[in-house]
Amino acid sequence: MAGEVTPNGPIEIRGSDFEPNDHVRLELRKEGVEPIELGRVPVEADGSFSITLHVPESVEPGIYELAADGKESASTEVTVLKAAEGETGASPETAGEREVSSDAPAGETISLAIATALIALVGAGLIWLSRTRPRTGKTEGQ
Repeated sequence: MAGEVTPNGPIEIRGSDFEPNDHVRLELRKEGVEPIELGRVPVEADGSFSITLHVPESVEPGIYELAADGKESASTEVTVLKAAEGETGASPETAGEREVSSDAPAGETISLAIATALIALVGAGLIWLSRTRPRTGKTEGQ
């Protein structure tokens, strides 16, 4: 299922049609839970961004809203799955140093493919939301 991640695992996020050269804050939101900031990313001159972040080990399983907030805002749904039995996460010192190699187990490769599909969906959703959201400003006659 697209949009699934695990605690202490990577999440790749792409966006487009944001305000050029802005900075976007990325966080997971769930009713009754304090928002979890994943990070901040600079927006390129063409209005796009792409980043791979780390889902904290403390994130409880459930359905979350992945929100991207800057001068423009958008969000999509993400499911955080329970970590597999006996799975040990990377230590805080090495969490950002993880590499993906071609000799990864099939399950991990499939999970990464799903995460990539999610990113495509997030990007499409962000484009759609940014184009359908009403703009505020002065109207004629004011």
